[in-house]
Amino acid sequence: MGFEEGLLGLAFLLALAALGYQLLAMWVLRVWQPVLTNTDATFLPHTIQDLPALSLLKPLHGDDGNLYACLRSFCLQDYPRYEMVCGVQDAADPAVAVVQRLQQEFPALPLRWILSDKLLGCNPKVNNLAGILAACNHDLLLISDADIVVGPQYLHHLLTPLMDSQTGVLTCLYRGLPDHHFSSRLLASQINSLFLPSVRVSAHLGPNIFCGGATMALQCSTLEAIGGLESLADQLADDYWLGARARQLGKATILSDYVVDTQVHEASFRTFYQHALRWSRTTRSVQPLGHFFSFFSYPLPLVAVLTPWMFWGAGYWGIIPLGMVLLLRLVYHRQIMHKLGATDSLGAALLADFLGLWIWFHALFARRVAWRGSQYAVTADGRLNGHDGVT
Repeated sequence: MGFEEGLLGLAFLLALAALGYQLLAMWVLRVWQPVLTNTDATFLPHTIQDLPALSLLKPLHGDDGNLYACLRSFCLQDYPRYEMVCGVQDAADPAVAVVQRLQQEFPALPLRWILSDKLLGCNPKVNNLAGILAACNHDLLLISDADIVVGPQYLHHLLTPLMDSQTGVLTCLYRGLPDHHFSSRLLASQINSLFLPSVRVSAHLGPNIFCGGATMALQCSTLEAIGGLESLADQLADDYWLGARARQLGKATILSDYVVDTQVHEASFRTFYQHALRWSRTTRSVQPLGHFFSFFSYPLPLVAVLTPWMFWGAGYWGIIPLGMVLLLRLVYHRQIMHKLGATDSLGAALLADFLGLWIWFHALFARRVAWRGSQYAVTADGRLNGHDGVT
């Protein structure tokens, strides 16, 4: 076999693998039964008397206009004993006014905000959490990002696996809800059609290693056993390492079937690209081999890239894989929209696919990420190395 024939065979093999991934993702989604925020009252595993007290930690930074709605969903929990502690690192942060408004609206809820200038490392979220943690009163902790919306039974649903002694960290996936900007629809499509299914596929094939900031619930004793927040202070992927270090203690990272909502606000293509690149670069920092082979999770653009070579070497037979993966992608779009109750446009979803493959490639070489208005250098082992304040 000549060199050109070998390359042609490799192209067909990669296209076949991409088709196989698409079929696997479709099957995993077909058997998955997610609990969405608008359907979370259908199953309650515990009575009120069974539920332990819980501290809900909310690191805040600014207000994109939706912070009130996001935080309010956590104030409406059908849960008897929980406190909500919000953290800011600047007294002039507009998030403070939002929390104060909610304090007036929900006077019976133990809701307070903490101003802290603690500096454990380069990760601004971990620094913020350090101030919050010191003010928490309960041993059961739940950390959740500021842009998350949940249903009233959210806390209730999470308790069954969390009360298992073998559970290290309990986490949730999230559904992207975009605003009117097209860039927001692109990012939401990447979340719903690419990121979420890839995590479900990975969890189906082996022990779950995903741990995301949308929900991270754990015992205070577990956090102490991994070295506290100090052990995460310089990590870009602080959420991943929280789960990974708990697994080093022999405790599992549990992926709940509860799917929270995240409000996606990307006013420009630049902010979309920076956000998506940071996510991809974060994955590369913690799973370099897995990130490298994740191009298979972009079947349509991957096969489209391979098609000219396959057409040149095999004629019209080389177009067949593209037709097959395009047909599967159309069916898959309808499937994921139905499963998540989402309304992503097909055009945005297909464009997000192609941009996703390019961003994956860019992340192979990226050395800096944009986060919270600053640029951070990322070392080879995934640690943040200072910032220069430039967006």
